[in-house]
Amino acid sequence: MKMTNEKIAAIGRRHTHEAMKPADNGRPARPGSSGRSRIGFVGLSAGAGATTMAFAAAEYLAALSKRTRTVTFLELNPGADAPAGRPYDKIGIDRRFAGRGFISHYRLAAEGKPLHGVNNMDGGIGWVLRVPGEPDSAPSAAALIRLLNNVPGDIIVCDISAQGFLRSGGQDAAGRDTLLALLADLDRIVCIFDPLPSRLLAAVPATEVCRAAETAGLPAIYAFNKLNAGVNLREATRFTGAKSYISIPAIPAETVYSAEYACRSLASEPEIKTALCTIFS
Repeated sequence: MKMTNEKIAAIGRRHTHEAMKPADNGRPARPGSSGRSRIGFVGLSAGAGATTMAFAAAEYLAALSKRTRTVTFLELNPGADAPAGRPYDKIGIDRRFAGRGFISHYRLAAEGKPLHGVNNMDGGIGWVLRVPGEPDSAPSAAALIRLLNNVPGDIIVCDISAQGFLRSGGQDAAGRDTLLALLADLDRIVCIFDPLPSRLLAAVPATEVCRAAETAGLPAIYAFNKLNAGVNLREATRFTGAKSYISIPAIPAETVYSAEYACRSLASEPEIKTALCTIFS
């Protein structure tokens, strides 16, 4: 289904109208408000590596800002499930916040409570994540956009699971509309492919949505993650139509495993740092 610029704009206006209703302290959220930057890392298929790159980007930007600007990591996932593992578990939030508790912004948004000034700060980053044990019901489009526009932070790094929105092979029109509305409120997206052929096929619906948002004026960067000697990059770029892209070599499995066991991000890995320097240069 092709999306015209006019339809994309209409979708954005409809959902933004809901999110613009008075929220925190009676003030409406203002998409694109001055001084805030919103960057989305979009996993075009399950396991593409968007969460890892978003983690690394948040740490990179937090170090770069030297505390002059606050950085928030925002998980945008319409369902409580996460095929590649929950971000909450990946970095060991239970261990990081032992003895001080972790506030669920998703629960606050669902209950219509204020989000302004509510922080889960650790490592110089504010964490807004789905919490294990929360209801499986999907938050509304308005609730997700309210999160995007009201969580604290000068730089919002968003981890977006596109397949979480595009159920039934991308045939869910409501899911497509919600994803487009969220993308319309971002300043830039980084779209991440897993070059495994079956994952590239699964990424087609999400790629179409990102291309539609890009055509409507959203700056987009495309990245092929997990590159190794078995990848036919020429064939992968031909299939996806990616003319300009970032290459990210596969990180050794033992590095990934040791990082998660130690509740450590992969931001310090040279391959990840090189990709981030390219993205933010």
